[in-house]
Amino acid sequence: MKAAIATLTLLLALPCLAHAAGKKDAELALTEAGTAIEAAEHADAAQNAPADLRNAREVFAGAQNAFEHHDWTESVMDSEKARADADLAAARARQHRSEAATAEVEASIASMRR
Repeated sequence: MKAAIATLTLLLALPCLAHAAGKKDAELALTEAGTAIEAAEHADAAQNAPADLRNAREVFAGAQNAFEHHDWTESVMDSEKARADADLAAARARQHRSEAATAEVEASIASMRR
């Protein structure tokens, strides 16, 4: 019974595994990653999350290289990782701004109490 379930699972998974990313998938993923990196830059991630932004740029460069070598699947995977790293950088930059604003409000409240 376990062998039948394993075989059935494998047969159901094969179409997913067989789907290799195409050029259009890679182009779309590169565009999304590039947009995410730009958004992180606009969120001041270079100042507030430089390591995450640098990592996103490095992985994005790898995605572009894979695209140039017609390795669509690798390009898509690297693009998705770059997008995730850029999103993380932007989130950390927003967090930094929020924490600074909170500290400013708390300081104002403390000065009013005096």
